[in-house]
Amino acid sequence: MKVKILRYSPQKKGTKVTGTGKFALTLFFFGTLSAGLSSIFPCLLIAPILLADYQSCELDTASTQFRVITAIACLITLIVPVFGTNPIEIQILSQVFNVFVLPFVIIGILLLINNNKVMRGHKTNFWLNMVLGMSLVFAILI
Repeated sequence: MKVKILRYSPQKKGTKVTGTGKFALTLFFFGTLSAGLSSIFPCLLIAPILLADYQSCELDTASTQFRVITAIACLITLIVPVFGTNPIEIQILSQVFNVFVLPFVIIGILLLINNNKVMRGHKTNFWLNMVLGMSLVFAILI
């Protein structure tokens, strides 16, 4: 991991890193590592949690289904380092991908909250539909 950070750092070749620079690099490395570890567990758990909720059952972390889904998620995340791709470019690409997915998510939410069978007597108010509609327009325009 340290090699990757040094590889993408803006230092010129042959430049000596001072004590302060090494401390800053170490601090950055541990900060990035901590951020990654604190976000990887929720990311790995979201699919099994949603699937368990959809199946109206409790999340069983010892089940084969949970382990298979989590293993697939781990393998997908290993694509970046295995092929030596620039992690910053992949992060930017993932955010670009989100721009194209967001309108479909908003349309799905609008369809579900306005479906009487799903909502079972709960009425969605005008303002929520209006804000979601404006969000949809904004998501399409960007």
